[in-house]
Amino acid sequence: MKRIKRILLTGAVPLAILLSSWLLFAFLYQTDNKYTQKASQPICGILSLSEKDLRQAPLRYLIREWEFYPDVLFTPQTFADKKPGTYRQYISVGQYGGMEAGNIHRSPHGIGTYRLTIQLPKGMRTYALELPEIFSAYAFYINQELKAQSGDPNPESYTPCIKEKTVVFQGEGTINLLLAVSDFSWIYSGLTYPPAFGLADAVINARENYLLIRMAALLLGFLGLILSLYLGFRAHWKKGLLYALQCIFYLGYTAFPLLHRFFATDVNPWYALQLFCFYAMLLMAVLLQNSLCQIRGKIAGIWPFICAAGTVAAFLTGICASRLGLTAFYSFSLLSAVLKYGSAVYLLIVSGVAVRNRRRFSLLLLYTSEFFAVSLLADRVMPLFEPIRGGWFIEIGGTGLMLGLACALCRDLGEAYKRSLTLAEEYRLMERQLSMQKEHYRQLTQQIEAARTASHDLRHHMRTLRTLADRASLPDIRRYLEEYEPHTEPRDVITYSNHPAADAILSYYAGVALRIHAEFSAVLQLPESLNIPDTDLCILLGNLLENAVEACERQTAGKRFVYLRGEATGRQLRLVIDNSFDGIITEREGRYFSSKRKGFGLGIHSVRSIVEAHGGLVLFEPGDQVFKASVFIPLK
Repeated sequence: MKRIKRILLTGAVPLAILLSSWLLFAFLYQTDNKYTQKASQPICGILSLSEKDLRQAPLRYLIREWEFYPDVLFTPQTFADKKPGTYRQYISVGQYGGMEAGNIHRSPHGIGTYRLTIQLPKGMRTYALELPEIFSAYAFYINQELKAQSGDPNPESYTPCIKEKTVVFQGEGTINLLLAVSDFSWIYSGLTYPPAFGLADAVINARENYLLIRMAALLLGFLGLILSLYLGFRAHWKKGLLYALQCIFYLGYTAFPLLHRFFATDVNPWYALQLFCFYAMLLMAVLLQNSLCQIRGKIAGIWPFICAAGTVAAFLTGICASRLGLTAFYSFSLLSAVLKYGSAVYLLIVSGVAVRNRRRFSLLLLYTSEFFAVSLLADRVMPLFEPIRGGWFIEIGGTGLMLGLACALCRDLGEAYKRSLTLAEEYRLMERQLSMQKEHYRQLTQQIEAARTASHDLRHHMRTLRTLADRASLPDIRRYLEEYEPHTEPRDVITYSNHPAADAILSYYAGVALRIHAEFSAVLQLPESLNIPDTDLCILLGNLLENAVEACERQTAGKRFVYLRGEATGRQLRLVIDNSFDGIITEREGRYFSSKRKGFGLGIHSVRSIVEAHGGLVLFEPGDQVFKASVFIPLK
């Protein structure tokens, strides 16, 4: 049964995640994609809209066949005077990365003019045009009127500035859109993302929905940051601090669309920081997965080093973008692919090795790594994708990866907290064991000292009795003996076990049982050579006996008792403890709740851990008024 379950978890489930993830991204590509939206598009620089078109699609994205005039900055007056006699081509938004417009011999930086004619249906209506991030300075005109400007596109006084803007206007009939753009600052240039156009309410509602989802993602990252910082510093939890760094980079990367929506910024250092945040997220994911999967040695440091170097290289590329050419940008594109796909493959390999080694959380990490890898593959296979409402494929995959790491870290923290409680309980028991042994030693010392004193005094008593005997004073001898006998009553130390440490614990709890008026009986015979460390044996006995006497103490009626029997028979150590209790016990799925604190009992958990660590078996059998604990541990 376990083998079948293992096959399902490592074979069928990953295959199902692969298929479902791919179907998810294919679904998003068709339903939440500006490039696949079912709406009429411009043809040869002209978009004709009818009443029916507006009813069917009140919002559309202007993607196809813009007129593009490279190396010139036109104004509407240029076209009013006469049609320009310069070179013109029709391009689609996203077709090229910059002003080179497909010409590998041209610089990605430069100037250019985009123009589009829209034929609106009759009747004045309120329309809106949303201008996305346009690199890196522009002037936007509707007909003859300047409607928006960001920075200064004039090459002689060039000033870059990035800010998303929404232009609202009323119109009918034919309108001309003209966008004059300059870029000498960034990797991308010109009109990189498609503008949204349509009825004002539709454009504004779509933007608000997008911003709402972005803010929800930011809130999620912020909560993760606060929680991981608190736990990281409070519990000295290094993984929590690493995850806090990842949340910081996630917030930095996710916040940039909001930043450019509400604030006008320069290109650098902001876009360089955005690049840095993205690749730093990959680096943090690799480091966290290494830690959770317990990857050690030089191999664990090779790819993180490559990621760190790539992150620095990406930041420097962004800072120096204004001085780089097309070859450098192609090289950076190659570096970006190596970092993204290499990290995905590395995460899959690490989680796969962890699954083979049966590490904790390995299956969860394998599933989320697979989801992230599929998002990268979808981004490669379906490149013409820009979300209308949600996030980019890589953002969705990265968010899934972060959530998977968060779940694994929460489980890791829970187990670490449980281990800390167990260690604290064991430390308390060890301190008690030490005090027991000290008390046991004190009693033995007192007995030895009393015996030495009695031996020393016996010479004097014998001399006195000899003198009285020489005098034949029998009455004096009898009187002397009567006075001497009360001082010679035996004061024995009861021994429960031939094992000194175990005997000390048994003696301690015998005294506790006496104080609560419980009958105590214990016999524990152990071999001279025992493969169980004294610390484990004492913690085992201490937890069992402490639970037993505490159960007796809570008992309000009936006889209180604690009986322990233990011996090594054959090649097995057998311990049986019977104790009375009040019959009240809270159990769930074989685990017992503590009567001293909320949650499950630590003592029983510690007993189970020690017994299972030595390949043994422990049984707890609650009866009506008697609780029985049996321990069986194989001996070497």
